[in-house]
Amino acid sequence: MPYAHPAVAARKHPLARALLSALAMGCSLPLLALDAPAKLLVPTLAYDEQQIILVWEKPADHAEIVDYHVYANGKLLGGSNANNDQVSPAKPYIDHFYQQDTQNFHHRIAIHSFTAQGLAPDTEYRFTVRSVDSKGKESADSPVVVQRTTAVPALFNVQRYGAKGDGKALDTAAIQRAIDACSKDCKVLLPAGTYRSGALYLKSNMTLEIAEGATLLGSERAEDYPREGYIQYPYSTTVRPASLINALPRDPQAHQAFENIRIVGKGTIDGNGWKRNPDVLDERGRALPFYLASDNTRYMHDGVLAKAQVERAVAEGMNVKDAYGQMRSSLITLRNVTNVFYGGFTVVNPAYHGIMNLETQNVVLTNTTHRTYDANNGDGIEFANSRGALVFNNFFDTGDDCVNFAAGTGAGAVHQKPQEDAWIFNNYFRKGHGMIVAGSHTGAWIQNILAEDNVSDGTDTGLRMKSTNFMGGGARHVTFRDSAIRNTAKQAFIFTLDYNDPNAKLDYKRSTVAGQFRDITVSDVSVENARTAAIEVRGDSSHDAWHQGLVFERVRFSGPAPVKIDGLKDSRFVGLRFTHTGGANPWQVQGSQGLAFTDVEPAP
Repeated sequence: MPYAHPAVAARKHPLARALLSALAMGCSLPLLALDAPAKLLVPTLAYDEQQIILVWEKPADHAEIVDYHVYANGKLLGGSNANNDQVSPAKPYIDHFYQQDTQNFHHRIAIHSFTAQGLAPDTEYRFTVRSVDSKGKESADSPVVVQRTTAVPALFNVQRYGAKGDGKALDTAAIQRAIDACSKDCKVLLPAGTYRSGALYLKSNMTLEIAEGATLLGSERAEDYPREGYIQYPYSTTVRPASLINALPRDPQAHQAFENIRIVGKGTIDGNGWKRNPDVLDERGRALPFYLASDNTRYMHDGVLAKAQVERAVAEGMNVKDAYGQMRSSLITLRNVTNVFYGGFTVVNPAYHGIMNLETQNVVLTNTTHRTYDANNGDGIEFANSRGALVFNNFFDTGDDCVNFAAGTGAGAVHQKPQEDAWIFNNYFRKGHGMIVAGSHTGAWIQNILAEDNVSDGTDTGLRMKSTNFMGGGARHVTFRDSAIRNTAKQAFIFTLDYNDPNAKLDYKRSTVAGQFRDITVSDVSVENARTAAIEVRGDSSHDAWHQGLVFERVRFSGPAPVKIDGLKDSRFVGLRFTHTGGANPWQVQGSQGLAFTDVEPAP
């Protein structure tokens, strides 16, 4: 901004004129007020008889904010940073990440959630939040949000229905009896113990709690998971087996709607999918499981439940590639559910995916831990053709994508709803194929995603967008901002049309339209030590398949990984910085058009 003499400024601006008058009279200038959060809310089903979880959007001007204070009925409950130290499994890793950043290179994220604990049942609370600066000064109050805790629910302890919890007896029938007996707005409880079980089926208006010290352990027998579980898309030809926990109709061809399902607790859901290597120590010196990475040639040596299910499918006449790619159980599969809350538990060792949400609405995942590395296809959480998702305060160490969005495959996807409206923040991503991932199933479009204030250290990629030139749809209106990324094994950001899944079965009609990634904004992100590329864009200009409308603003990179762009048009790069490049210009651009570069060092 050009310098203007105070007298000139005073003649041009009434506020400046008033400030000069105050100075002339010997008055001190008022400090600029902090902005309060403008939007405060309680996420879907994020409350019970003892606690209420709050989240809020940061003010647009948040540079001076270092914490947020939360008030209930006018009384200070505490700050968001200290509260997350208590409830979020991601927060200790985020803190450790910044302790290692001795050069102060990385973007500092903001914590904007709070869990109010120790509340009275069936009681109304009025909450407000104030922004706080480094000197402890508070803003005014945010708008008020009013929330009532629930009454104490009727409790259905699975042990009263015959569950042994000794890790040996098969407790499927006993747990299912407790679920079936649970009336509206009740809770099924797995107390401390190990409950070996096959497929379980939830119903509407219930909570499943896996208490601290409890493990729901998937049976190792294929016959304990109904062979006819669900189909991924209406036009899919393969029927997958049921998962360990399901909200599905018993007939995979039928339609059944559910609502208001909560899966909570401090216990563990163990899919018993694979054998494991010795544990590894993570960056904080904590033990993490390390499962045997496998494929369709080694599953018989590496698998437990995975081995049994593939062998069953092969014995039924399916070829081994399709059996391996489609016939393993996930941990949780919910379809056509409105209002879902997952909170607090730990996920380990799925035979296939972690948590699958198909055609759902309003799903919340918070304060959970995902330890599925390096189980093949061991995603963290997936959303397909769903609307409304909040994913915050989670720790991901996964064998596949951490948070994945899918929207159908090929020509048939035009009849499906898009995957839309998601907010992902305050998570820690350790291992995984990508932090935030769109595709490869992009057919009905993935859209309206905000990912902010996340930290990653060791994923394959950061923002990962993958499709093909026969998939259709794509991803659009995605914002990835205010985050820190370190040590990606591949690219920090990738947008590609040449994705190939060796386990995929082509059971859909190809689209005549290529996937496309457009209107994507990446801003205020730090990237350190990406291995193969800082940014990689691979369209297919030979087939007139372009990515379009990418905007990178104020992103800084440290390390020699280049920017590789091919098949991109009408995109902007503003305020990018590259350091420790080894003296090479990082820009490698071809087959693209309409690219604008402003304040980029070094220039392309």
